[in-house]
Amino acid sequence: MSRGRLSALAEGLWHLHRTPDMAAMRAARSPDELARLAVVPAARNLSIAAGVLPADQRSEATAALLACRVLDAYKNLTDRPLAACAVLTAADYLNGDTDTSPQPIRAIAGCDSEAVDLVLAERIRDVRDLLSELPFEGRRRVGRLLADVGRVMALNLDRPLPRTAYGEGVLGRVMLYVCSLVAEDACAEADLSEFAGCVGVTVQLANDLRDGELVLYSASDREELTRAIMQRMPAPALGSIALLARLGPCINSRGARVAMAYTTIKTTAFLCAAVGAPAPYRRPVRLAAAVLASVSTAHWNTMLKRVRCSVDGAIHRLLDASPHPPVMASSAARSVSADLLALGDPRSMPPSVGPLIVGATFALVEALPGEPLTGELPDFQVRRMMIADHLAFGALERLRPCDADALRALATQFQLAALAPLSRQATPEHNFDSA
Repeated sequence: MSRGRLSALAEGLWHLHRTPDMAAMRAARSPDELARLAVVPAARNLSIAAGVLPADQRSEATAALLACRVLDAYKNLTDRPLAACAVLTAADYLNGDTDTSPQPIRAIAGCDSEAVDLVLAERIRDVRDLLSELPFEGRRRVGRLLADVGRVMALNLDRPLPRTAYGEGVLGRVMLYVCSLVAEDACAEADLSEFAGCVGVTVQLANDLRDGELVLYSASDREELTRAIMQRMPAPALGSIALLARLGPCINSRGARVAMAYTTIKTTAFLCAAVGAPAPYRRPVRLAAAVLASVSTAHWNTMLKRVRCSVDGAIHRLLDASPHPPVMASSAARSVSADLLALGDPRSMPPSVGPLIVGATFALVEALPGEPLTGELPDFQVRRMMIADHLAFGALERLRPCDADALRALATQFQLAALAPLSRQATPEHNFDSA
């Protein structure tokens, strides 16, 4: 990593939790100066990830981040009857499809993030200039992103979408954009949209938990909200881990691998903290762990295993019936729960989420005791069965309403997975030594 990039990274970390300088952002004399001042308060930890990208990718990712924050401003801060139209107009203006900018937002910010969004909306022309300065392929890539995200935001404003659909359509689309930016070859070889959608749902759930969205989940308090959100986590977490397992070796830039690993580690740490489970890495070493993960495929897989085991531990903690479960040492947690979301060889994974969930569900079921029960199952096995149930229902929730063909295909996958152990038992053993 270059000295200049390390310097920018250190500056970003320094400003990460400081109060944004709104006056400086409003007084910025150029689009580039605005971007330098606004990217950390606008994107927070994502800005740290963007800061370690190679220069060309960093410029594009910064412009895309700021443009998405402009859309967020019009979505959240425009009067509801006009918000959908304002979002679509803003997307068209940013993309250069129209020279008519949306009407100014007349709202008062309720928090720092909204204040930053308001400044970016006020200076939408500068954000448009940042986008116009990108190379053709970058403009095309970000343009498709803004059009797709703006459309989903507008649909949600007209008629609220399920949180899964919204997460897939907005943050999942952002993740697919990131894949195309840092691992274009992988996106060309396989359709990663379903896996990217799982990342979007995972991050959306984390955002809803952070923002305390009690009403959206019909929760009466923070504890109930945490449980409701974490119960929805196994299926999208499985798809997210699958994407990262596929993507890691395909990212050519070491800086991009650092960015992806850092974002993964930070998001996992937040979700683990929500239920009191050990994080994959302690706070002081998270950036160093991301850098180490970028060195080789083996280090990447080691990082991913720690992330997966931490998610497993968080799921165990959530499903533990005790109101005050004992705090399990991280090494013990990993050794006990490491197989709940195991994927096997990434190269042999199915290319879509449905078969992946079905396979993981039956891997859990097959690990249950096969002999007749003489008493109650151990707590660990009970939780294993509960997680298998969550995954199975997660596969059903991914189906579109009234899609009989998709339901039939999923039922076939379940049936084949259920019959697989029986077919293996029925296969006669061969003695190759006698051949």
